Amino acid sequence: MSKPLKLEYVRDRIPVCYRHNPVLRWFMIAISFAIMVYSIYFMMRFVSNTSPIFFKILPIAIAFVGLDSVLKKITSLNSVTFEQDRLRLGFIAKRALEIPYENIRKLELYRKITFYFGISYIDLNGKEKKYTTQASFPHTLEIILNIADMAPKAAIPDQMQSIVDYLKSSVQDGIQQDN
Repeated sequence: MSKPLKLEYVRDRIPVCYRHNPVLRWFMIAISFAIMVYSIYFMMRFVSNTSPIFFKILPIAIAFVGLDSVLKKITSLNSVTFEQDRLRLGFIAKRALEIPYENIRKLELYRKITFYFGISYIDLNGKEKKYTTQASFPHTLEIILNIADMAPKAAIPDQMQSIVDYLKSSVQDGIQQDN
C-alpha cells in the first residue's frame, strides 16, 4: 500500500515559503568553488610544457565543471513564497520574480529528460512570459496544488488537471482522517 500524501493548503497561513536547505545549498556552492579554484591552482603550479596533454586538459575540464555547478546553483530557483496577492520566486544571484496570482495564465508539468514545471504569466508590461524549473524542487506537489488553488485564471492541461484533482482528494482525505 502506498504511503498517503501529506499536503496542505497555504491559503489560511500566508506567507508560506518553500526553499532548498540553505546549509546544504551553500555547502555545495563552497565545494564546487573550492574544486574550481584548486584545479586552477593545480594547473598553474604543476602543469608545465613537458606535461602530457591529459594533465593539461583535465584541470581545465574540472574547473569548467566546478564553475558550471556554481552558476547553476546561484541562478536556479532557491525559494517559492506564497504571499497574500502574489507568488514570489527567489534566487541567490538574480532578482526575485514576483507574479500576481491573477496574472498566472497556465500551469504545465512536462517531461523532456527529467520533469519540468512551467508557469505562463503576464508580466508588468503586459507581455506573456514563461518560467520553467525542474520539478525536483522540494515540495513540488504541494506548490503545484497551491498555485492551482490561488490562481483562479490559470489554465491547466487535462493530464495535469488529473494530478491536481488527485492532490486535492489527498488533502480532503487528510482532513477527514484528522477529524
